[in-house]
Amino acid sequence: MADRPTAVRRAVTVALMAAGPVVASALAAACTDGRGNTAATHRTDTLTGPGRWVRDSEPVMRHVVRAGQFTDRALSEASGIVPVQAAPGHFWGLNDSGNDERLFAFDSTGKALGTVRVRGATNVDWEALTSGPCPEGQCLFIADVGDNSARRPTRIIWRVPQPAISARTTAPAVPLTLRYADGPHDIEAVYAAPDSSLWLVTKRPTRSASGEPRPSRVYRIPAAAWAAAGTITVPVADSVPVTPMRGTSHDWITDASLSAVQPDGRRRLVLLSYGAVHVLDADPATGRPGALLARCALPISERNAEGVTWLPDGRILLVNEGRGGGLYTGRCP
Repeated sequence: MADRPTAVRRAVTVALMAAGPVVASALAAACTDGRGNTAATHRTDTLTGPGRWVRDSEPVMRHVVRAGQFTDRALSEASGIVPVQAAPGHFWGLNDSGNDERLFAFDSTGKALGTVRVRGATNVDWEALTSGPCPEGQCLFIADVGDNSARRPTRIIWRVPQPAISARTTAPAVPLTLRYADGPHDIEAVYAAPDSSLWLVTKRPTRSASGEPRPSRVYRIPAAAWAAAGTITVPVADSVPVTPMRGTSHDWITDASLSAVQPDGRRRLVLLSYGAVHVLDADPATGRPGALLARCALPISERNAEGVTWLPDGRILLVNEGRGGGLYTGRCP
């Protein structure tokens, strides 16, 4: 869940979105997909200005276009986005804590296409949505892993086969209950790998034993965990080269997405934070994160970027929390 202490802050965010795109920075090619083709047939707003998140001398996300906004006002706490397997150009999203157990379908402009109820699941604080292989074929993994105060002793990830957009309910959701070996954490970024493992990345600032700021930690859940009885304990598997800091939420990680295999035989992992996208190398089979390849500030006015996914042409699509939340596409680097 985004850190917004009062309803006033939400109202301010909505007002900013209604005011239109930010102005200034030279991103003249934003009206194309980067290869000279028209980016979309619907109206889009090219962003040509730095926005609230850009800092001096910091690289900025390229070819940024405001592709649209959510038309379903019930999708007010968007905290994840994944492509619909059977319908290219369409996406699934979800709301976080305090909302119904539903999946929302929409297109790349935010136009509502329908909702599907997740049968048998509960929503304490859904914060991530990812898609990957499972025994049923291709599944959605709904991660109830939000924990702003880092107090929840256990979390649940729900697994359901990808439904049709026209469905009213999913198949019964299968739960996986887990705890972290090093204690509670707030997590909003989860992604699935081709080997059916899941990777979870911590969101907020933490410190080492010496008091130094620590990079975000990473946890791996192997596919075999779904066959275990009871609660599983997930050890720290790695870290990523992103260090959230106190005093600014610029690098607090809110979502993640793993790309298709690239021409070099590797994959790319994009980590979304409130103020930037961070593109990492990733193992093509296991999804293990590697070196930081690029980091690009978001030239947008919204405060609550909480969903990200790759598009087939290599652009990044990100979505913002809030009624009428904006959808943006761009490239990094």
